[in-house]
Amino acid sequence: MHIKVLIIGLGSIGQRHLKNILSLGYKDVSLVRRSGSVLKNYPNLKVYSSIEKACVENKFDYAIIATPTSKHFKDFKKISNFKIPNIYIEKPITHSVKEALKIQEITNKLKLNVKVGYDLHFDLGLIKVKELLKKKSIGNVCSFQVEVGQYLPDWRPKQDYRKGMSAKINLGGGVMLDLIHEFDYVYWLFGAVKNIFGKNKQASSLEIETEDISLNILETQTGILGTISLDYLQKELARTCKIVGDKGTIIWNYKESKVIWQTHDNLTWQEFNYNHTERNDRFVSIIKTFLESKNNNSDYRLTTVKDAIESLKMVETAKKSNLDNKFLSL
Repeated sequence: MHIKVLIIGLGSIGQRHLKNILSLGYKDVSLVRRSGSVLKNYPNLKVYSSIEKACVENKFDYAIIATPTSKHFKDFKKISNFKIPNIYIEKPITHSVKEALKIQEITNKLKLNVKVGYDLHFDLGLIKVKELLKKKSIGNVCSFQVEVGQYLPDWRPKQDYRKGMSAKINLGGGVMLDLIHEFDYVYWLFGAVKNIFGKNKQASSLEIETEDISLNILETQTGILGTISLDYLQKELARTCKIVGDKGTIIWNYKESKVIWQTHDNLTWQEFNYNHTERNDRFVSIIKTFLESKNNNSDYRLTTVKDAIESLKMVETAKKSNLDNKFLSL
């Protein structure tokens, strides 16, 4: 089926989506970038300096918002005015719950197919974890420990991290929004959170405006207790999730691309290894699934606006908890 795709924003993630979409065989792709200049590597693609110019000249089937977080809502409103039926918003959906609820209102009113780019739902390890939990392989879940840390200057070595989105409050940066994946997959695996206590600060010598460390204690609606630890500081990437049930334990290790689990009846660790995959595979998978999605036929791995609001509520409430220095209910 021939479809027309519009990509708004050509930062690192926008360029990744562009490359992946073209690799999937979609050729009718247009771009919106502030300069309006043509990309050297893709001289035949139409490039526009504004969403309005692109949408006046074309009728798009799909749009991808890959601009800084603080611009997501504004860009979404512009796209929705042209009633593009399928819209993909990079995570997080926006930087405030108030704006996210407005996106939800517009989505429902216009009956749009809007998905949010939580690509870790397409990580084979987390999918395996979700399957194990569904089968109650470790009985009832009692607790979880989630950690992610990576040294911010190493994220994009060719750029000055102090000038990037992560470092700027007005662009929606900070470790909690940058690494909101962890809040999102906690909701995806364990359901809605009831209470949260968070502490965060700019603790290091990194020259940034935003928080670089965040520690959070959570309780889900079903009574599961857990922690989420985030930082911009660890030189060696750490990304893990340990889940303790009343009949066993599951450990997901992103860096090692494996899931291990044991039960009270079988203390030998069982292993699911997926180190044959590449990081970009899940980005290809999520964008392919989105481009094939419709409102009445959505893959369970795709994140809806409603789901994306949940993780944003967790971050927003954790930040307020930090200021109030107490547990808060969502």
